[in-house]
Amino acid sequence: MDVELVERLAKLRLIIGYLGEREQFGWWQSSFFTQGSNAFLSPLFSRTQVLAQCNGVTHAAALVHDERIGIGHVYHLFRLPEEIEQGIHRSLHEPALFQSVQKNITKSEIALDFLRKLTGPQLPTEVGPIRVGNIVALRDTNSWQKVAGAYLYGFEQDTMICPYFSDPL
Repeated sequence: MDVELVERLAKLRLIIGYLGEREQFGWWQSSFFTQGSNAFLSPLFSRTQVLAQCNGVTHAAALVHDERIGIGHVYHLFRLPEEIEQGIHRSLHEPALFQSVQKNITKSEIALDFLRKLTGPQLPTEVGPIRVGNIVALRDTNSWQKVAGAYLYGFEQDTMICPYFSDPL
């Protein structure tokens, strides 16, 4: 698995997970990245707090995406093939990765600016579930630029967008 791609996915998951939380755009009802969550999580997960936050927001976002897209032969940022999930899990153990994202998940506008840097040149104009490509495209950086752009468009338009990958039936 391409380490650079896995790190990009981990960053996307953290940023979009943060932006989708109740205090920002309210796409899912979680609050794992608020200051109050630090007080709760740090005694329980002192060495793995980032991992706990990411896992929590991943599950909250996955439920919302699965409800809108469905499950079975479908992947999205919050539900990926096992080898990619394991790569993201390993990358979150690297303090440098979270430190590069941490300063960008303090305010919505800062997070949106960070997300803009991860997008491609063309933003979609669709809403709701958006098929980005087939399952092979999961390993293509350009596909993830489209995903980042789709989420950015959704946040800027205040409309939920759920980009996904699937093979045609």
